[in-house]
Amino acid sequence: MVGHGCMTDMDIGLKAIGGWRAGALAAAILAYGAFSAPAPPGLRPQEMLIFAGLILFIGWRGPLLLASGLSLFSRLSGPTLAFRLASLVLVFLLWLGVLRGLWNGWGVTDMARDILPFLFLSLPVLLAPGLSRLSPAQFTRMVDCAGWAGCALALRWWVGAGLTLSALGSTSLGEGKDYLLNSALVPFAGVWLCLRALSRPGGDAGRLWRLGLPLLYGVGGLACLLALAATIHRAALGLSLLAILLGLWRVLARRPLFALLLGGGLVVLVVVAGVPLAGVAGLVAAKTESVGMNNRVGEVLAVLDQVGRDPLAFVIGDGWGALVANPAVGYWRVSYTHSALSYFLLKAGLLGLIGMALYAGALAGQVLRRLSLQPMLFLAALPPLLIGSFLHTSFKYICFSIILSLVVSTPEIPFTRE
Repeated sequence: MVGHGCMTDMDIGLKAIGGWRAGALAAAILAYGAFSAPAPPGLRPQEMLIFAGLILFIGWRGPLLLASGLSLFSRLSGPTLAFRLASLVLVFLLWLGVLRGLWNGWGVTDMARDILPFLFLSLPVLLAPGLSRLSPAQFTRMVDCAGWAGCALALRWWVGAGLTLSALGSTSLGEGKDYLLNSALVPFAGVWLCLRALSRPGGDAGRLWRLGLPLLYGVGGLACLLALAATIHRAALGLSLLAILLGLWRVLARRPLFALLLGGGLVVLVVVAGVPLAGVAGLVAAKTESVGMNNRVGEVLAVLDQVGRDPLAFVIGDGWGALVANPAVGYWRVSYTHSALSYFLLKAGLLGLIGMALYAGALAGQVLRRLSLQPMLFLAALPPLLIGSFLHTSFKYICFSIILSLVVSTPEIPFTRE
């Protein structure tokens, strides 16, 4: 028996997880939103700061054990079979792609551009054990950090665009040089912050704070949604609005008076902002008629044509560093595609697709086990995860893996309202 005045090693570890280590991870996520970009030009000081925060939370042994395969025999991957299977898939595909890339003689720089984003996909396995040991309140604050990071990206875009709200619905605004709105955190924040505004996150704070904090969340979420609307990000905007409607239905079913007040507010919003909203809908329709699916089918056919040249390439792909003449970007030879399916078929062939299906299945099992505990987090994560997996290159971004890490790491008890 341990006396009440003593602390076990587990107590000390949990305190560290919830203290400076959690603070380091939160700082890394916020730094990403404030200073970095979805696809930075290189490893700048801000990216090094983000990596440092991740390593401080994970520990230096975790990545080394995972890359070597020794994590399969340690507690790094968590006690569940799902995480151990995920670790096995990651190790296999990492080294398969490396060996195949070296065999084909691809350049070191091209290989590194593929390997580093693939390592980001290991973050759910590396972060989940620590995140799952946070208290519900600590975990909620961590998810809030991800939401505010997405809001920071949207606000940086708005500043770069000159805060031209008057152009909303009349013309499509440019993406900007850093493509900040391509981050998976922007649609995540648009949904999460709006739903947090409805959950009365004030807790036991003073009355003014309890009234002002939901408003702050709502304004942050709205800034993200308006940025997506201004640049006509069709899938991100549509899926985010659908997720918010589903979250609203769940909240309003329990609060009929609030539903009545909100309904009145929405009527006023439509009357006041009807013209810009109709303009956005018109621009979405015009873009869809003009570009359709942005040649995504042609992109898949180009990958099939390249790896289908011989059975070996079809089975194991062309390795990290392989390029493809991509019709989605004017047939330039690039190292990426706009779908995780075609990307892993190009790099790791049929084995890569099977491996990533196993990886996705293992993580999906973890999500489904926790779905009833925090459906709002699931609703916020679903749009960016679907877009990144099937329609966009954001599956290669660190923000995609951070969202995935959060959604598979929900503590085993419901969140508390703060």
